[in-house]
Order: sequence, then C-alpha cells, then structure tokens
Amino acid sequence: MQDKTLKRNIESAGGWFVGEYAGLIMDKFNQLENDKDVKSEFVRDVFHSQGRDKDYGGTRTRVNAVIRIIKSNKLIEALEYIIESDRINKEEPKAVRMAKEALREIKSEHTN
Repeated sequence: MQDKTLKRNIESAGGWFVGEYAGLIMDKFNQLENDKDVKSEFVRDVFHSQGRDKDYGGTRTRVNAVIRIIKSNKLIEALEYIIESDRINKEEPKAVRMAKEALREIKSEHTN
C-alpha cells in the first residue's frame, strides 16, 4: 500500500475493525461527525458488543480512524486492502465478509 496515512489509519483501527464496522460507520457518518452524544453512545455500544478493547478510549480511537478514512475518501481503497489481506482472511473471515458487503453497497450507490 502506497498511502502511508491510510495505512496508519487502518493500523489504528485494526483491519478487522475496518472490515466489520466501516459500513456501519459510513451509514451513520453525518450523525457521528456532527453530534458528540451520538458518537459517544455509538462508541459505547461498539465497545460493549465487540469486547476487544480494555476501555472506551481504544474503541474511540478505532472509530475515529475509520472516520478519518471516510473523510479522506479512501474507504473503497481501505476495504479492498482488508479483502486482499491474507492475514485478515485467515484470522478474521467475518471482517472480510463484512468488508465485501460494505464495498458492494458503496459501489451500488455509485451506479444508481
């Protein structure tokens, strides 16, 4: 991957997180971007549902990294990276499945 900023954002979020949550964050993007309470509640919900972070701060970092990816118009590239990653395919098949779903959704919106 050439784009160092994109790579850093994917690493900050975690490839599995980008795959599993990018579609959801994209769908709620305007609310998350414009309403701190909605964003805090979203981070709390994700924290409790995924259970991988020690505290809310880790989940907030992941959410913010995906938001940065979306704002930089690099979401398609990020999802393609997740889908093509051998390691993520082997270790996190659900994330790859969800990344493919999100990518299909984005591409169908662009063709409508």
